[in-house]
Amino acid sequence: MLENFQLAAIVKKGSKERLLCVPLHQPVQNDLARSWHIQHKDFVDGIDEIDFDAGYKPEAHERFRIQKFELPAWMSDENSQTIDSLDPITKNDELLEQVRGIAAFARLGGQEVVLFQNFNRSHVIEPGRFLFLQKDTYESTQKPSLALDRKLSAVYAPDTRTLLFHNFRTVNTFLPLANFYKEASETEIRDVLSHELLEPEDADALAVDSNQWFRKRFAMLRDSGVLNNYTAQQIRDHSDGYEVSVNVVDDKIVFPADKREAKRLLQFLNEEIFRGAITETLYETNSKREADT
Repeated sequence: MLENFQLAAIVKKGSKERLLCVPLHQPVQNDLARSWHIQHKDFVDGIDEIDFDAGYKPEAHERFRIQKFELPAWMSDENSQTIDSLDPITKNDELLEQVRGIAAFARLGGQEVVLFQNFNRSHVIEPGRFLFLQKDTYESTQKPSLALDRKLSAVYAPDTRTLLFHNFRTVNTFLPLANFYKEASETEIRDVLSHELLEPEDADALAVDSNQWFRKRFAMLRDSGVLNNYTAQQIRDHSDGYEVSVNVVDDKIVFPADKREAKRLLQFLNEEIFRGAITETLYETNSKREADT
């Protein structure tokens, strides 16, 4: 059973990333400890751990493993004994739109463990959009509320510095995983740009002059399957509201030569842009700042 269960929200605002405590009534805390314990067992029992390989799609019974993984500085000193001393999210309702993940800190078998769930705009319940039964009458919340997921996205063991996860793109929204991606070579970038869905304006400039950031994102795009699973028009339709230019000509996405536009397109294709649930502000995941507009 998970002991000393504490819940925290992973918040990204402007240039800062931080943890906020999610205060819980004791009965709720006990219920969540039991629920997350079951989720933990489902996540780790009977699975095969494989070293992270960006080009491999794990089966349902497999988990990617990154050893010697260091939690980011804003989280690395926290444990199940310190979370309740953090600023509570209950006093920072405006930050709900910037929650990118939920972390549970607890002890299991005498060792600290950190359990993660994904969190996105659909998990924010705004007043008037959720009804609950109270004395034979349906009422609504008076303040924005949180909805938790039913499964874990990642598990971290601080004693061995081991991170287990199943989906790179999901976990990369709240933990910095891009550094574990091997950079795409010039040839590999050209291969991505030669995809039947893309029409690069200047493939030579993008392949030869790309810095580390671009090379990692081209590698991520190559492995994501986005270009294979969606048409150019479908991608264009999904771009509405994300302030990114997706120019489609002859059923191909024109990949811009301009580095600023190319960066924005890569962020969108790799799902590294998210919209705040309440204010609709755009943010870049793991970028430590509000998105350029």
